Amino acid sequence: MISNKLIAIDFGSTHIAAMAAEVQENGAVKIFSEESKVSDDVKWGIVEKPSGASFKVSELLKLLKNSAKVTDISHVSVPVGAKSMKQVSASVSRFVGKPNVVTENLLSEMLEECEKKFEQSDTTVFDVIPASYLLDGKRMDDPVGQTAVQITANYHVIIGNSIIKSELERCFDRTGFMLEYCPLAAEAISTVVLEEQEREVGSALINFGATTTTLAVYHDGILQNLLVVPLGANNITKDIQELGINEANAERLKYLKGSALESMVDEPVYVQIASEDEKNPPVKISTKFLATIIEARLEEMMQPIFDTIDRLPFSLEAGIVITGGGSKLNNIIEFIEEKIGICPRFGNHSEWLSEDTNEKFHDPKYAQLVGTILLTHDFRKTHPIEEDLIVNPKKKPKLPKVNTMDKLAGLFTNFFGEENENKF
Repeated sequence: MISNKLIAIDFGSTHIAAMAAEVQENGAVKIFSEESKVSDDVKWGIVEKPSGASFKVSELLKLLKNSAKVTDISHVSVPVGAKSMKQVSASVSRFVGKPNVVTENLLSEMLEECEKKFEQSDTTVFDVIPASYLLDGKRMDDPVGQTAVQITANYHVIIGNSIIKSELERCFDRTGFMLEYCPLAAEAISTVVLEEQEREVGSALINFGATTTTLAVYHDGILQNLLVVPLGANNITKDIQELGINEANAERLKYLKGSALESMVDEPVYVQIASEDEKNPPVKISTKFLATIIEARLEEMMQPIFDTIDRLPFSLEAGIVITGGGSKLNNIIEFIEEKIGICPRFGNHSEWLSEDTNEKFHDPKYAQLVGTILLTHDFRKTHPIEEDLIVNPKKKPKLPKVNTMDKLAGLFTNFFGEENENKF
């Protein structure tokens, strides 16, 4: 018997977290439990130490079995979003010689042909998203059943270094658990922080992670651009550490007294913090100088993202949404507005949570896990787990690619139809 409880794992750069939850009939996510462990096994979204990561995954799932009262964990889902992952455009055309009816099989063959163009020894295709179709030169959103002599399909292809997939698989080969589904991390987050209308009219989602900062741009209901910058909030912390304090104090100082904009520090003060070397006197840091450090690193992190937004061929009518731990920086809203002229808003996944959800799960750091649970729930409807995969875990399922937002349409309809500062 396969449980309705779904398991999602987030391979973060500072922690690996696992969540057990289920999607209720009204579309809300009921979280049973979450467990996490400090980890240095992942960097830039890539599992660098498969043995260490697999051990932590096994331990987390043991803890989750007890805390969530799940006795039959066999399959888990993991969102992927790592350095080198990006979106490229591609087209496939078919000439049928005489007017013929476009079928689902023909579209599937064309999508597979597109995928094979990019599959190489050092490159993996993580998703192929149909962007548009042209039938005899005329755009057609749904070509199935239409007649044409020539059909051209335009795709957005998400590619990345093969090591992202291979090291994740190596990790799970050691655990005995199976990967059920690996959605794009950006899609998982956007599922719970963006409205369907926002994806239609144009919106940009920026996720401030520990070692990466990710931009996902939506328009016409689909992912139009993906960029993963290999710099994150931890880089700011390390810059502050250079002042002579330890990592823990640098992290606390960053959020308590730091500012994303130096110009927002009207009345600078000095903060005294214990030196990393106990033999040295305490370190005195001006909040004005602290903001200068933070803003300089932020500009480096965000410039590729700002450049990408500036080059978009469409406007972001729904604006910019920010999320992730790094978005908690003081004055981050003002920083983005000053640099690019668009005032962003914070993403909020709370509406997707059941009414009895513990308050801690409303924190933005859980958005990706909640989104992964929703996508896995929808994925399992069309790709049910075979019972023999429970008995024979060495048999690996094929993870077919799906058009995420199309599959989620029913879920959206169902759900929304129901109604001490200086102490270091």
